[in-house]
Amino acid sequence: MDEQAIREGLYVAHFVQHRINSGYIQIMDGERSLPAFWAHPQIGGTFPGLVLIHGERGLNNQIRMRVRRFAELGYYVIAPELFSAPSSTDDVQACRAALRRGGESPVLAALQVLRTHNRLNGKLGVVGWSSGGEIAFRIALTQLDLKAAAIFGGNPQPVLSELHNDQTAILALYGDDDPEVPPVTLNKLWEELARSKARWQMIVYPNVANDFKDEASPRYHPYYAADAWRRCVEFLRELLEPPAPAVSLKVNARA
Repeated sequence: MDEQAIREGLYVAHFVQHRINSGYIQIMDGERSLPAFWAHPQIGGTFPGLVLIHGERGLNNQIRMRVRRFAELGYYVIAPELFSAPSSTDDVQACRAALRRGGESPVLAALQVLRTHNRLNGKLGVVGWSSGGEIAFRIALTQLDLKAAAIFGGNPQPVLSELHNDQTAILALYGDDDPEVPPVTLNKLWEELARSKARWQMIVYPNVANDFKDEASPRYHPYYAADAWRRCVEFLRELLEPPAPAVSLKVNARA
C-alpha cells in the first residue's frame, strides 16, 4: 500500500458521516454506577452498537476521539471507565493487573445498555486496545450475540486454548516486535483462529511493537496506525452494517 493510500485510510473520507451527540453518562453495573463516554448519531433509524475497551492509559482523549469517530460512521458507542479507582498510567503493570481483575464487568454492563436501547438494530461489536484487547478476546468467547471483535494488540495467551470455540468474527492487529506478545504467541494465535469456525483476519505489522497505534507512544507508527484503523472500520462496516445518513439533495435549475 502506497503512502497516499495509507494517509487516506486514517480519515476514511469515503464513508458518509453522521452528525453526532456525545458526552459522559453513568451506566449501571449491578448496583454500581460507572462513568462512561457515549456518542451516537443525532437522527436516523436504528444503528449497530459498539463498546470500546480502553487499555492501560485509561479513558483518555484518544479513546474519546474514537468514540466520536465511530458515532460519525453510524454507531451507538459506549466506552466505559474500567478502572474502579484512580490509577497512575505510569505504572503500566499495575494498570494491566487492574484491568485483568475488574475490566470485564463494566464492558458487559455497557453491552447490556446497548442491547436494551430502542435505537439499536440488534448488532453488537467490541473494539479493544492493548489490555482492552485481552478483554475483547474474553468477551468474544462468552457473548454469543456479539457479531464482531476488533483487537489492537493485547496478549491472547490466557484464551488461546479456547479460541477454537469462538463464534464471533475477529480482526486481530499486532506488531511483530513486542516482548509482551512474541512471534511464538502470534503464530499460535494464527493457528487457533484458523481452527475456529468463525470468520477472522489477522494482520501483523513488521518491526513495530503493539503500541504502534498509540499516538502518545514514542513508537507510534502513523502509517501502520492509519492502515489498521482503515481495516477496522471496513471490517466492522461489513459485519455490523451501519446505515448512511439520509441526504437530501437540492438542485437549483434555471429554465
